Amino acid sequence: MDSLYPNPHPPGCFWHGAAEKFGAPNLKWCEETLCQVVSEPANTWSNIAFFIFAGIIFYFVKDKKSKSLKWIPWAFLLMAAGSFFYHTSNFYISQVLDFFGMYLLIHWLLALNLIRAKIFDHKKAVVFYASFIVANSVILHLMYLGQYRFQMLIAIAGALIFVSEFWARKKGSIPPNKKYFIGAILSVVVAQIFSLLDLTRVICDPTNHFFQGHALWHILSGLGLLLAYKHYEQFDGKLP
Repeated sequence: MDSLYPNPHPPGCFWHGAAEKFGAPNLKWCEETLCQVVSEPANTWSNIAFFIFAGIIFYFVKDKKSKSLKWIPWAFLLMAAGSFFYHTSNFYISQVLDFFGMYLLIHWLLALNLIRAKIFDHKKAVVFYASFIVANSVILHLMYLGQYRFQMLIAIAGALIFVSEFWARKKGSIPPNKKYFIGAILSVVVAQIFSLLDLTRVICDPTNHFFQGHALWHILSGLGLLLAYKHYEQFDGKLP
């Protein structure tokens, strides 16, 4: 396909052909794109944190009653795989897979809040969840074609989770311990700050393949999502 964005891979590099055929990503993080299989080392290997946090949640959830909770570590694992592949390859279709993985997890957290708020039962929540993922995937591609920053879709989803959390509390679904929700919000906010500092090149050393702002985003947002799981774990037995 003819890309609307510059190919980050020079001719002859491993992923150059994929970016030419399937499109280039809509933005470039600070870390330079290397001419090798793992094109962004720091942004790639930092996804190991996602895999570790997913493994921790698998351990926590194994004895829980709620089937809704048991989907969270699987969604986390798929998100980790999508992000790992995207930063390894750095082309549009892998970027779509990265976003699809994020949709699988964060949209499910939104669905759980809507269950807690008694808006949906489990069956309707699953329909909403699947429909919301499809709709956001279509919107993402339209924004890509229109050359808009579709990263805002994740920010919107995060805002919806935040608002629906308090909606659920008004309906009587109050967590016994509020520290996990507060910790999750703080971790994600700090993670987003580092990601924005990376994107705007305020903190930027393209040749540093050990520390990058977006790499730190992976670690801190992963921690935030682990704390989010602990928040929802408090409703085991109340969620379907």
